[in-house]
Amino acid sequence: MEQNARILTDEEEKHFHKKLLGLRATQLLLIPSDGSKPNVLPFSLAKVLSYCAEWCADGNDCSDGMFELDCTHFISHALSKTRVLVNLPETTCTNGVCIRVAELAAAFFNSTRTYSNVKKIASHGDTRRGDFCFIPGFFGLTKLHAMILADAATATGAKVFGHTNSRCGEYIDFEGEKCSYYRVE
Repeated sequence: MEQNARILTDEEEKHFHKKLLGLRATQLLLIPSDGSKPNVLPFSLAKVLSYCAEWCADGNDCSDGMFELDCTHFISHALSKTRVLVNLPETTCTNGVCIRVAELAAAFFNSTRTYSNVKKIASHGDTRRGDFCFIPGFFGLTKLHAMILADAATATGAKVFGHTNSRCGEYIDFEGEKCSYYRVE
């Protein structure tokens, strides 16, 4: 029997971030790489998707290449092409982008309260290509996972761009998982 994925509530997500990051969970934020403090986060979906298409199969445009667990590193490099970074990452790659998925997920969550163009998506049916997806404990693992949607999601899965297991628009089954979706407009 197929079990649909469920979208995390804000309270569940806050609890999850606090459990993984402690008080740092409330301090993480997506920021412009130039250090400015706008009301609208600078963003180019075309640049993010172009990066995804070029690098989804293997590697990153980083001298560190691909890490064993590379989902966040891949997405953070895609965001950096549109001049967006995480403000206080505990660890970064050589290029200075976030490599820990819990930090990236908390930064997206907090950014919805800071920027008018960063939104949490409330339903699978409202997603579209280019939205960011976070899934805690993907396929029974204890790790959080991050992907960029290659097409709209459904309650059972989505086509995604991602790393760790390189994905270039392949369908991933979300059956029984919990997830969060974000959009930067």
